[in-house]
Amino acid sequence: MERILIIAEKPAQAREYAAALGVKGKGQGWLENDQYVITWCIGHLLELERPEGYMDLERVGKRWSLKRLPVLPAVDSFRRTIKSQTRQQFQVLQKWLKSSEIKHVICGTDADREGQLLFQEVWDLVGCTKPLSRLWISSLTREAILEGMNQLRPGQAVEGLSAAGNGRAFADWDFGMNLTEGFTSLFGSFDTVRKKPNVVSIGRVQTPTLALIVRREWEIDQFVAEAYFEISAAFSAEQGQYTGRWFDPVQENRRLTDRETAEHIAARTQGQPGKIIRAEQKKVSEAPPLLFDLTSLTVTASRRFGFSAEKVLELAQSLYDKKAITYPRTDCAYLPTDMIPKLPAHLKALRQEPYQENVDEAMTYSVPQNKRVINTITAHHAIIPTTETVHLNKLPEAERQLFDLIARRFLAVWFPPAWYQQTEIVTEAAQEHFRSKGRILLSSGWKMVYDFEDAQDPQAESNGTTGKTRRKNKNRENQQEENTELPAVSQGDSVQTTEVRIDEKSTKPPKRFTQGDLLKAMESAGKQIEDDVLRQQLKGKGLGTVATRPAIIENLLQRGYIRQEQKTLRPTEKGTQLISLIQNRLPHAALLISAEMTGQLEYDLAQVEKGKLALEKYMSEVEEAVIRIINELRAYEQKYGKTPLAQAPARSARSAESAKSSKKVHTSSEDQSDQTDKSAKKTKGAKEENGSSAARESGPEKLGPCPRCGEGVIEGNKGYGCSNWKSGCGFVVWKTPICGKTLSPAQMKSLLKKGKTPLIKGFKSKSGKSFNACLVWEDAANGKLKFAFNHD
Repeated sequence: MERILIIAEKPAQAREYAAALGVKGKGQGWLENDQYVITWCIGHLLELERPEGYMDLERVGKRWSLKRLPVLPAVDSFRRTIKSQTRQQFQVLQKWLKSSEIKHVICGTDADREGQLLFQEVWDLVGCTKPLSRLWISSLTREAILEGMNQLRPGQAVEGLSAAGNGRAFADWDFGMNLTEGFTSLFGSFDTVRKKPNVVSIGRVQTPTLALIVRREWEIDQFVAEAYFEISAAFSAEQGQYTGRWFDPVQENRRLTDRETAEHIAARTQGQPGKIIRAEQKKVSEAPPLLFDLTSLTVTASRRFGFSAEKVLELAQSLYDKKAITYPRTDCAYLPTDMIPKLPAHLKALRQEPYQENVDEAMTYSVPQNKRVINTITAHHAIIPTTETVHLNKLPEAERQLFDLIARRFLAVWFPPAWYQQTEIVTEAAQEHFRSKGRILLSSGWKMVYDFEDAQDPQAESNGTTGKTRRKNKNRENQQEENTELPAVSQGDSVQTTEVRIDEKSTKPPKRFTQGDLLKAMESAGKQIEDDVLRQQLKGKGLGTVATRPAIIENLLQRGYIRQEQKTLRPTEKGTQLISLIQNRLPHAALLISAEMTGQLEYDLAQVEKGKLALEKYMSEVEEAVIRIINELRAYEQKYGKTPLAQAPARSARSAESAKSSKKVHTSSEDQSDQTDKSAKKTKGAKEENGSSAARESGPEKLGPCPRCGEGVIEGNKGYGCSNWKSGCGFVVWKTPICGKTLSPAQMKSLLKKGKTPLIKGFKSKSGKSFNACLVWEDAANGKLKFAFNHD
């Protein structure tokens, strides 16, 4: 009997294939019927052999040192070994790949570089030569699987993808294994507190990402605030009152930094007559946002719910496995033209509460086909809901929140633009100019479905850096103008200046990265690109890939290079010293902290994938760089000797928990230094650090679920905040007295459980009158409260 073998990435994926193809028989590690055998990998079944496997240990010794380096196997000399914990499943795959029953093999792992690599590793080690095809799908619905089976790609079509997968793995091995050992032998030490080595982990993507965070901290430390003055004036016209802000018509962006000049302008214009020299009113439209790719989804979920990058990827993968959304590890925010006839089915699958009314209205519009939706895609299209109806009540809360974002973004592109009436008035008084802007929403369009994302951090209102984009400034202006209605004045009208005010302000330092901000910076090799369309056009030269960046951030946290403080990331002393050392003392190693250089390597890897660059040529560039850095470390050692860096700070219980949960997510690490960390521990024979007594304690009482992320809310000295704050959740209700009353823990419990407090007596109004009321949520996710006077 001749059969077809399908190899999936994991058991859940294999079960979906089996259900779609009617395969019901079960074996020990596979599913089968008369036509198919379906088996699976368990992530990577193999791993690259350690450097010691290529060394003469009797000659170079077992202890890490520069004299053992570099170790740079040729492309065809890298060896992989079977992981002990996956040996049994490897033997299942080997059995079927060699079986005479199998006439054809289909690679059905995830349709990306890493999915191709974990299949290719097994295929190459077994040495299988049977006919090979590639199943390439973007969702696990029955419809998508059957369509993919009818449109199988030939095995040769993904040879470039396989080469790029190997190139990524080999380059990370060369950088991670050689340079982690080299840097640790020179700058590492033994941590007497933890009883284990203080490893100086180096990675092709990890280290330049750390440099972004450290350099931002240096910018903040070196920032000198500058005072400036804003002048605003109130004007009275026959048609009504309005205010305007002073500006220099010759130099639009000029700031007044001299108080005397500001006071002179204010004195000249105070009480003076004025004239309207420009009055423009026009209708402007605002298009819906682009569909989600993984980065924009992570940024939005982080901002709205406080989810970490790793958490978003975990939730998205779970939704994908449940056939709720399409493939999540995508860097593309567009859909291909062949999706156009399928989009109504995706829309119809959302026809349930709370989306039913929106879906019904969306169905009255035509299928979206503009270039903000249908455009050139990369390997995978944007993340959208699948054609299968999702039982929302069966999803965990965090998954439901993420699905809601994806569903509403998808719904939004069906709706027309939002329309505004935008008014601009320029008033001249005493030869000084004042601008007034207003923006009134005329038609909600897509905003009736999706309008909660673009709130900006108020701390960003005035920033001392010059790299901010026009779009970000435009968003801020729009928010300030929103619902500001100006009188219907005309050019040439006379007005009277009734009040002039001077406000002293100060420039603020650059903001620290949040995880979302850092993902965007990694995507564009350190360049801050806010415009979504431009960001899509500049793909390909970032740090890492869309699927691996969350793991890189998690690695930096776990290795003690950075720490999370509420939503922001800060470097530790160890991380700062490493980047300072490389930048100031190791010029050849400086490519390790160059986002542009690392982005170029990522671009070259994409060229390997496209067949435009030979893998051997790519690896020769990597090898030359490693050799230069190792030689530089030798020269440093001869001149300065060993100079240990600071040790990493103690890991918190939260970090340990995060590390444990991150292992559940299938992502490839862009660095091989995880293995070098383990090797260093083994070499020193150190035991794992025991958790502190604080980590073993249950911690403060949780008063109820966080309205933003679902974790527990705890009491602090100044307020009630989310216990998940270290991972970025910013929910807090401050203990600032409200009309003379401070919220008690019992009242907070009631608020979290019931949405309102019990009746609170004795509030004091501004006039001194006493009143009773409940406190209820005005905006739960942002901790905003309001009074409720109906106590029934």
